Amino acid sequence: MNTANSIHFPPTYRDSRTYFRGQLDKIKKIWTSTSLDKYFIDEEKDLSIDWISAEPIKKKEKLVLITTGLHGVEGFVGAAMLDLFIKENMPSLDPSNTGLLFVHSINPWGMANFRRFNRNNVDLNRNFFVTPDDFNIVFNQNYLKLDRVLNPRRPLKPFWQEDLRFLLNVISNLARYGIQSLREAVMHGQQSNPEGLYFSGREYQQETTCIRNLIEEVFTSYSDVLHLDMHTGYGPSDQMSLVTAPSESRKSEKLMSVFNYPLVVKADPEEFYSMQGDMIDWIYQYQQFVYPGIKYFGAACEFGTYGDGTLMETKSLRTMIFINQADQHGTISPEVESRIHAEFVEMYFPSSPTWREKALLDCRQAFRGILSAEGYI
Repeated sequence: MNTANSIHFPPTYRDSRTYFRGQLDKIKKIWTSTSLDKYFIDEEKDLSIDWISAEPIKKKEKLVLITTGLHGVEGFVGAAMLDLFIKENMPSLDPSNTGLLFVHSINPWGMANFRRFNRNNVDLNRNFFVTPDDFNIVFNQNYLKLDRVLNPRRPLKPFWQEDLRFLLNVISNLARYGIQSLREAVMHGQQSNPEGLYFSGREYQQETTCIRNLIEEVFTSYSDVLHLDMHTGYGPSDQMSLVTAPSESRKSEKLMSVFNYPLVVKADPEEFYSMQGDMIDWIYQYQQFVYPGIKYFGAACEFGTYGDGTLMETKSLRTMIFINQADQHGTISPEVESRIHAEFVEMYFPSSPTWREKALLDCRQAFRGILSAEGYI
């Protein structure tokens, strides 16, 4: 049987939200104190962050927290993995002392419009700074040097023209910076260009504030929190990467062993890439500073699509530049617009049944290994 056929991969944001809300009754059969809440990002357009919280029957000790859709379009695969967890892993948990918090689509505008960023062009996983003072316009100087290459200020032309210009720019900058330095400069986050790629914003976004409030409430209630955040796009296309925060004390090799999972990397330049304003990194810092006695493990499940290596990373960068160029400055024809939008969606929400089946297999292995190692099953 093809497992992917039994898991719900939603075609639209609203279909996904409706399906998610429908999980409430299933969860209530085990966790009697369960509620569905929402926070409207745009009530007129019916865009909301939704979450299901289930309190333990006897005592609040452990909490499984799963978040999806921080990068909008990545929420479709995230919703499928949440469905997998509810169907296969949730029944193994102990409802007497273990609670649940499932968050659907942190970035509903991005998910509804098949975009990574929110309606303000902010990459929300670059917006979780520790304090407002950390919003510093000059923290990524290397991005400033690449701004004209990364953010062409003109309508997107036919691909053969854009590809030629892109390749010439990439070759020259790869020679100048090298792939690792170029990757860091691009993906670290930036506050110099509000219309550019990976814009961190210059203040907390309402989505960020909503999640910060939820997290702060979590740490007042539980002594042990296990958090998995769903992402797509970066890393090997044939193996989900479990990405831990720089603040996680255990080394990647140790976690691969205890989780019985073959690919664990830390979000730093040596193993993956680093960023400013990362959600899980903020949670670690918040927990360690405010609630040092609470146990917290957080990681991102990153389902690669194009694949890793210089060639695939270059292809990914090309798609990101082209879609942002089209969004900010338009395209010269509907055909060009349609093509770049289709390419972008495929990059973060692959239609391949083979890819989806492998993603589910990897996630299943990671869920079981982490729940077991962290003492949840």
